[in-house]
Amino acid sequence: MSDESAKEWLNTKWPNMRACDVNWTMKKYDYPDYVCEYIKNHWVKINDENGGVYHEPEYSKHGVDRHINKKEPNLKEGQTFAKNYKKTEFADMMDEPNKKALDVMANEGMDAAVKHMFTDQESGRQLSYAEMRSRYG
Repeated sequence: MSDESAKEWLNTKWPNMRACDVNWTMKKYDYPDYVCEYIKNHWVKINDENGGVYHEPEYSKHGVDRHINKKEPNLKEGQTFAKNYKKTEFADMMDEPNKKALDVMANEGMDAAVKHMFTDQESGRQLSYAEMRSRYG
């Protein structure tokens, strides 16, 4: 298979993925061999954990730049991620509270989504971290 086929597979199945590992992501989600080879040959290997962790080249570059320059992530990134995620088969499998949080992220950004997830939707009370994780994973 060609590099273009691998890119198309990734764009269709995992449009937001910018980092992955061999043992957890590639094997668990049954990536085709040609996609695994494409990632190993064209992405940046970060370390050897879990069979190797790979970053998409632009993600790797910008992640390092952001860390070095102490820049805050662009809120639009969260919105773009959420809008793209909503197009995947995984969004359909989410429960209603997670779908609502995804909608908030897509429309209002990451800060609004975090605030939404840390707020009880019935009482308005702030949730603890453990309560939030029990509701949203």
